Amino acid sequence: MDDLGLASGVDTITTLPRSIIENILSRLPLREMVRTSLLSREWKHKWLTCPELVFDVWFDQMFLTGCELNPIIHHVLRHHRGPLLRFTVQVPSIRSCPEIDEWLHLLPNHTLQDLFLRVSIGGERRLTTHLFTFQHLRNLSLESCTFHPPLGFEGFNKLVTLELQNVGLMPDRFGDFLASCSAVQTLKLFHCPAFNCLEITGPRLKLLEFDGIFSSISFKNCPLLRDVRLAFSLELNMENGFSLSLVESLSCLPALEELKLQANALEGLFRYGAAPVKLAIALKSLKNLHLTNMYFEKIAEIASAISFIRSCPILQKLRITGYTYEVVDSVAGFLRSQEPFECLAQLKSIKMQLFCGNDSEMEFLKYMLASAAALEETAITPHSGCVTDGGEAILNELKQYPRASSRAEFISSDGKAR
Repeated sequence: MDDLGLASGVDTITTLPRSIIENILSRLPLREMVRTSLLSREWKHKWLTCPELVFDVWFDQMFLTGCELNPIIHHVLRHHRGPLLRFTVQVPSIRSCPEIDEWLHLLPNHTLQDLFLRVSIGGERRLTTHLFTFQHLRNLSLESCTFHPPLGFEGFNKLVTLELQNVGLMPDRFGDFLASCSAVQTLKLFHCPAFNCLEITGPRLKLLEFDGIFSSISFKNCPLLRDVRLAFSLELNMENGFSLSLVESLSCLPALEELKLQANALEGLFRYGAAPVKLAIALKSLKNLHLTNMYFEKIAEIASAISFIRSCPILQKLRITGYTYEVVDSVAGFLRSQEPFECLAQLKSIKMQLFCGNDSEMEFLKYMLASAAALEETAITPHSGCVTDGGEAILNELKQYPRASSRAEFISSDGKAR
């Protein structure tokens, strides 16, 4: 502290306003924040008023060293003074235990805005209903616990971000819960129980990210939802028109600009005769599309992807992450039989990731090059297990293909134009 004081001996740090001191402390790791109590008697209790308490991986590695985390958290919360805005427990070694409920009861429900609780070891623990008294929450992130809002709960009306991972919840009641949290802008659901119908209601919702299982999805009052990312934990059931229902639901989002979608979710379009022709419905606002895990050895999947792409009239960026390990001649032959289409007037960028350069992948890209009249760049990121020259041979072959756009450049994995 000596080098921070003035020549007169006045401690310039200690004399700062309390709000500034708390801001400084909040930027320190918890371990360092606690150590400020050793500076002087003036500083002995200052850390106890810090508005943020973060027990994270760094804390676990640098501070615990054989100590039990539970009593430390309990001690800190018991002695904390003043408003607490953020409480984070994200330590790999933490187990599901009754003490978690005690922590929640020690937290000030009239000031807490951010709560991040990730339990790594043990079964899903049902959290105390006291959690639902925190009406000032803005950000809530839970992992490996059970989340059951009590009957009559009227929602977190200030909640902006909700993230649930490996959380046990009641799928048939989740839609009503979400609808009661009308301020939510970001919703992330990972590996939660399967939904029959995933109901998404959010007048302020802008981002939805989902990885799990649902039979159908519906969007209600989502005028601002611009970014949707969907992945599926298990093999999808394409019966009962899953793919067409999914596309119809997405087409109802007026602000949708970004979509990341597991490619096999569209496969049912081919089974019901809707691919590879343009669909009767369109995603009129979609600008950026990322299709993941594309199986280039399945005609149904490729045809369905083409049909979907053709139904995005203002698409500007297309990214495809491949998942191909076998060469199927019939797929390449199918693609050669397709006539180029003229409905991609605004497509400017194509990026192919994990590209192996087999016949079906090359024919798909040849088909896209012949169809995109406004194309400016085509970027290739080769699969390291399939391609040994960094993709140079692939790019050289692509240059020989007919292109609808004379401006199109090929970008190699090093980011250089070829």
